[in-house]
Amino acid sequence: MESLGRPAGATEATAAPVRFGTLVFANGVNPYEWWAKGEGDQLQLSRTLRPLQPFRRDITVLNELHVFNNTSGPHWPLFSNMLSGAQFKPTLLPRGAESIDQVIARHTGKLTPVPSLVLAVEPAESGLRGGVPSVYYGTMSWSSPNTPIPPEVYPRAVFDRLFDTSGLLRQHSVLDAVLEQTKTVDRNLSARDHRKLEEFQNSVRELELRIERATSENRLEGWRPSLSEPNMDRPPETLPQDVREHMKMMLDLLLLAWQMDKTRVATLIFNRDVSHMKFGFLDGVLNDQLHGISHHKDDKEKLASYQRINQFHVEQFAYLLSKMSQIDEGNGTTMLDNVILLFGSNMFNGDSHDGRNLPLVLAGHGGVGLPGGRAIDFSSKPEEQQRACNLYLSIAQLMGVSLPSFGDSVGPLDELIWRSRRRGALE
Repeated sequence: MESLGRPAGATEATAAPVRFGTLVFANGVNPYEWWAKGEGDQLQLSRTLRPLQPFRRDITVLNELHVFNNTSGPHWPLFSNMLSGAQFKPTLLPRGAESIDQVIARHTGKLTPVPSLVLAVEPAESGLRGGVPSVYYGTMSWSSPNTPIPPEVYPRAVFDRLFDTSGLLRQHSVLDAVLEQTKTVDRNLSARDHRKLEEFQNSVRELELRIERATSENRLEGWRPSLSEPNMDRPPETLPQDVREHMKMMLDLLLLAWQMDKTRVATLIFNRDVSHMKFGFLDGVLNDQLHGISHHKDDKEKLASYQRINQFHVEQFAYLLSKMSQIDEGNGTTMLDNVILLFGSNMFNGDSHDGRNLPLVLAGHGGVGLPGGRAIDFSSKPEEQQRACNLYLSIAQLMGVSLPSFGDSVGPLDELIWRSRRRGALE
């Protein structure tokens, strides 16, 4: 699958890698201002989606895909399971399922210094909220059913993870000593403890591989990244106080990580569920918390603010697409040709906590294997073909992951794949 849609003359060794990213904003959309129709240059976009107009040929607006385990009710099952499709229960300890970004990261992470980036602009909370773990409201990436990944909100910490290898070098000698000691311990263990030790040793070996990849100057052959050194300064130690500056900095770090091939998977949460974020800096927007505005009750003033906040998030997405479209990656492609970006929210109408019909936009061409300029409506499909997990399975397979199923998927979405012989895609 990794050769899907290679440009003419490009080989696996010379073509740029395909990256996967997810950009999420919480609390849904103004339902009256989120739509698309038509195709190609005639693709019509609602006022909220209009910032994407320059990229009509690079996007697909998806309609009537659902995470069926989060169709209604309180907030807490409506966010953290968006990328896994898991059925969450009100337990005191986190319990979910591995998210699709981390499934893909286990595959692509073997090739990069950092397996994945999990970022946010608004931090996840700790403790309990409403009798369930607060992480349910602010995390979306899960590395296992019991392991939510708290997103990093400090730009400097992200930068240092990408470029500061001094700590990794110090760890290397420690790991050597640990592995030597386990050989002696292993002889006296029961079968169950032996399995636990084996899991530990595997995790140590994975860390060793990461150290090796991060500190090697010649890990790449064939295709070379367009940047060999960071093109931005190390961010300040403190958090940016302006939401706009914070979002832009996180987007720039994500872009830099991909441009230097430090990672190929990234998830960015613009704001968590039941968000405390305010957008009074936008013209005509109420200076109230996003969560309160999303419960609009069809109030015209709240709906107007809701729409403008949604549009602001779309503008951040358009900023990233614009940057990627200007990065030449050889063989006549840009970074936008070599990425799969999923953008949207965890619910449709925030007023009713409606988890059906997730507002989703897919961008990029996945190595020139994905077309754009489309609005795909799944409303006439059988319910099993409306599952968001079918989309996630499709993305994983396009990323080269041999995955027969994911969550409650019944198969990949054939509508997504470019099957044109002229483009070199699969028949």
